[in-house]
Amino acid sequence: MNENDVKLCDSEDCDKDCEHCESADKRTVDIEKLNAEELRVLYKTQSELVVALVNENESLVKQNEDLTAKIEKGNSYLDQLAHMKNDFENYKRRTNASKDNAKDEGKMFVVTKVLPILDTFARAEENLQGTMELESFKMIYRQFEKVLGEIGLEEVEVLGRDFDPNLSFAITKEDRGAENVGKVVEVWSKGYRYKDKIVKYSQVIVGC
Repeated sequence: MNENDVKLCDSEDCDKDCEHCESADKRTVDIEKLNAEELRVLYKTQSELVVALVNENESLVKQNEDLTAKIEKGNSYLDQLAHMKNDFENYKRRTNASKDNAKDEGKMFVVTKVLPILDTFARAEENLQGTMELESFKMIYRQFEKVLGEIGLEEVEVLGRDFDPNLSFAITKEDRGAENVGKVVEVWSKGYRYKDKIVKYSQVIVGC
């Protein structure tokens, strides 16, 4: 095939028996042998093919641009949704933390108001020793302590242990033998904690 020979593509309106159709025995066309009308048809066919290919390419480019824009828009919505989800999770954590803090503050308010009453109960129990009313009083006292325990108040156990200024306040020191040096030998007033916080320090006597 020389440079003047071309192969024509199929065309829907092309005569299957024409010499210009590639489907006709896959023959080539010698341009030099074509007359003016045949050259015009050839040029028109090739021009239409080029236009069709250009249009198809432009359509594909436009579709790709549209698809890319939709993907970018979808990704933007996903990013916004992720931010909203994170903001909502942070809001829930802050809200839950605020609720917990409010509950703790409410309980602490009750505890600080009630602790002096516990001291009064303790003193009254000592004064009722040997009386008929002692058992009834002790029952009320224990119920009162149980209720406070249910909201998280705990007695700080220090009796017989090494004195710890982070838990107790030493009101005095007494000689209780060498084995009790530096130990809490008597609790004059009980101490209490709420969760990890000391809300009332024990008042104790320390051996020396």
